Amino acid sequence: MFLYIAFALLLLNGGFMILKMLAPYSEMMNSFKTVNGFWKAQIACLALVLLFVFLHFSGENQAKWHTSPDFVSEGDLFLGDESGSVKYNSFIYEKENYNTTLTLPYEAVDADKVRLVFSHKGKAKREPLALARPEKEQPIELWFPESGQWRVDIEVNGSVYSSIVLPVKENN
Repeated sequence: MFLYIAFALLLLNGGFMILKMLAPYSEMMNSFKTVNGFWKAQIACLALVLLFVFLHFSGENQAKWHTSPDFVSEGDLFLGDESGSVKYNSFIYEKENYNTTLTLPYEAVDADKVRLVFSHKGKAKREPLALARPEKEQPIELWFPESGQWRVDIEVNGSVYSSIVLPVKENN
């Protein structure tokens, strides 16, 4: 949304610059009280463009770490969306195996190379998990070495198609 606003402001800025070149004495240009008023308005508009671009990219980075939305299908709770989800039967605890069902995007079914790439909001690391024969829904065993927010990127032939953010709780 912020990028659309920034683009509209940039178009407005460009329109005024073209108007200044083509019709510097038009009624629109005379609405600025001074010559400096025009340039101040242009600089303020460009500053807003930069602000909206910054807000877009900073918000996009934060959105990567929000727990994925949940939905119910056939009486089961899932985290994710139609392009990738995990059946969420119970809490996921650190250093414990979690047996679940993974739903893959259609592009992943029978693809040559499908991997699950794990990243932690902190510093923890985990090796990617390659799926040998990807199906639309398949049982999988997940294991996380540390508590916190974990993002599971579904990578198909080298491109990330979907991400699922899971909360992992501490063991008591």
